[in-house]
Amino acid sequence: MTRHEDVIVVGAGIGGLAAALLIARTGRRVTLLERIAEPGNVGAGLLLQPNGLAVLDGIGIAPALRAAGHAIPAADVRRPDGRLVMRAPIVDHGPGLDHALAVRRSVLHTLLHDEVTRCGLVTTLLGAEVDSVRPRGSVHVAGTTQTLEAALVVGADGVRSVVRASGAFDAVVTETRATYLRGTIEGHDDVLHGEYWTSLGLFGGAPLGDGSTYFYASAQSGPVAAAMARRDLPALRALWADALPLTAPLLGAVATYDDLLVNDVTRVDAARWSDGALVLLGDAAHAMAPTLGQGANSALVDAAVLALELDAADSPARSLEAYERRRRAPVRKVQDAADRVTRLSNLSGSVRTRAVDLVLRGLARVGPVSLRQDRVVQQEDPAALRESLSRLGGPRADP
Repeated sequence: MTRHEDVIVVGAGIGGLAAALLIARTGRRVTLLERIAEPGNVGAGLLLQPNGLAVLDGIGIAPALRAAGHAIPAADVRRPDGRLVMRAPIVDHGPGLDHALAVRRSVLHTLLHDEVTRCGLVTTLLGAEVDSVRPRGSVHVAGTTQTLEAALVVGADGVRSVVRASGAFDAVVTETRATYLRGTIEGHDDVLHGEYWTSLGLFGGAPLGDGSTYFYASAQSGPVAAAMARRDLPALRALWADALPLTAPLLGAVATYDDLLVNDVTRVDAARWSDGALVLLGDAAHAMAPTLGQGANSALVDAAVLALELDAADSPARSLEAYERRRRAPVRKVQDAADRVTRLSNLSGSVRTRAVDLVLRGLARVGPVSLRQDRVVQQEDPAALRESLSRLGGPRADP
């Protein structure tokens, strides 16, 4: 059986949900496919930056997010003894876009999913695992005789993207050997004051606005990696308590090793982001290290720009060309910058101390450098992006 749709979005993560919503606002019918039959409260915390908040404000859920999250005015970096190495205030991009927001990933996912449910132009199929895709826009759902066809298939299906594997994207997938652990605990919202760079790597986090605390940490130093290989939570606690004493109550509140989320970092570089009727966004196109906090934020910007270009162009092919032209180079810069921060934060000994002080103190002193770095990280002007989304799908002037 074959069904014909305007747009198919494969993957109902944050980027896929946002893409489905925003593309539907251009007047297109969207079918959203998700392989998990009953999505649960997956993930830990998330740091939304002005670019991501601009997109979510354009969707209409930023007020609910702000009510559920915790505003962060600056990205502080500290020594293990708490001394400030760098204070970097979040650049003010306009009302509501002058801070970062720490929030539970599950809260964001639920708000987006609820918005999709209310949208009359999006049909969501859960438990629909895609096993093959053709560049002409044909999608087959595993275990069924059902084939869906669409003028556009959006691959928002992550690092191991089936859509990407089905097209000529010439992607390079690099296993970086970098690993991070994350978790959420109840209470302890007054312990972390920014990000700490230690002999074991970085450790950071923030309150989540609901009485809980989100934390994340490097996990590639030899002793930490060995403890994790043994799934030895007491040893992990002891190592971090020695390197950064304030972690003791945080990791002490983790009940079992399985309560930690462990993520191996994979980098994805797609030479092309579209092939025929197929187009990529989020991790499927550009998975990156988490050290700049731009994974989910960049996926949200992808979704916004793709919808805006679909709304503006007179043909799907031209819209995909414009989307890739606008997104691929800026995202590559963020990927490269995130890799540099990863290497710097994991240096050890006196080399690390000198390098961290030189780089971070230099950035903190020179305002224009910080502003240029912000433009690189944000990728799009958040205020302009929000304004463009407010007009999405609206009447066009006659040519």
